[in-house]
Amino acid sequence: MFKFRLYSLILLILLFATAASAQIYKWVDENGVTYFSDRPPADAESKDNLELFPSHDSKSTPETHKKPVTRTGKDVDPVRVPKVELYTTSWCIYCKKARNFFQLRGISFTEYDIEKDKNAALRKSRLDTKNGVPFAVVNGYRIHGYSEAAYEQALRKNP
Repeated sequence: MFKFRLYSLILLILLFATAASAQIYKWVDENGVTYFSDRPPADAESKDNLELFPSHDSKSTPETHKKPVTRTGKDVDPVRVPKVELYTTSWCIYCKKARNFFQLRGISFTEYDIEKDKNAALRKSRLDTKNGVPFAVVNGYRIHGYSEAAYEQALRKNP
């Protein structure tokens, strides 16, 4: 019985791990409503505004992420363009959360994988005295670790 539970747990972990690396599709319908899904819309061929955000498992760095959504008044002032650099690794769950934080708010950022890019690792070590990722520089403010509150506060500052 124990082996069955162990194998079941491993199978569940593998299923969720593959789902976490899925691609994200974004499109806007004729009424201006924005949709996100892990599957393309049924009429994908007719969508002029269909965007695909690929998995980050095999990306080389640095990667500049485009704005996946339109900003709203409560997110970030659209007149100011925030400057965001994100230092990550491919396996870090909090790095993925940080990446999603900026993507879902339509904030462009440049991502550096410190395991794949030695120059980025050196730059990160000069900016951050602590080990670990994620590490973000948002409008000049250094933020170690994943903190939505710190990201939001730094985004409100002038770039």
